[in-house]
Amino acid sequence: MASGLSQQGLQVTVVSPDSVPFKKTLGESIGKIFQQVHEENGVSFKLGRKAVRFEGSDKVEAVILDNGDRLRADIVIVGIGVQPVIDFLEGVNLHPKDGSVVVDEYLRAADGIYVAGDIARYPDWRTSESIRVEYWRVAAQQGRIAAQNMAGQPVKFRGLPFFWTMQFKFGLRYVGHAQSWDEIVVDGDLQKQQFIAFYIKNNQVLAVATSHRDTETAAISEFMRWNQMPTVEEYIPIRL
Repeated sequence: MASGLSQQGLQVTVVSPDSVPFKKTLGESIGKIFQQVHEENGVSFKLGRKAVRFEGSDKVEAVILDNGDRLRADIVIVGIGVQPVIDFLEGVNLHPKDGSVVVDEYLRAADGIYVAGDIARYPDWRTSESIRVEYWRVAAQQGRIAAQNMAGQPVKFRGLPFFWTMQFKFGLRYVGHAQSWDEIVVDGDLQKQQFIAFYIKNNQVLAVATSHRDTETAAISEFMRWNQMPTVEEYIPIRL
């Protein structure tokens, strides 16, 4: 939103409690690249801060931060996440953290009940970790698998998340899923925005984030899909 609105001529300020954009998902180094790109294009940041209230009469006129700063504003866009709608559910296992529905590798929540999409918490077929991915592509992948299982054709869900974004002229592709990692191994140059970042945990590549390396990204996606991704020992570029 910051990138799109800024390119429409609006003056944009991003307020976030995080110290670096996307740090939890992409790590500090790549997060700083996003921040740098935005600042070079006129976007301002208030990081490590929270909005505590809005001011205005007929419409919003200002945002007040937790340190007392007052930001003049004509428009406020709030991104606070979503909560699964589970009030109507009975007899299924719900995750205590976020209320998502816990399913097995067949997307089965209970006998005769299958769940797909943002509400499903499923075992990652590569690590057996319980994960929940809120993205339309994963929902589409799961919907097909759930339908096959409901039709009596047992199929395990082995989908691979894929995301992409274009912010100003900085494009990023992300394949796989890493809730946490032991290290990030980088091939290429972050500052030149031409790189592949490998997210490593227990000597396994769980995800990659890439920029201007689309051919290799496509190949990596296939390696991951067939569970044939090389180990760190087989491919050791520069470590962060």
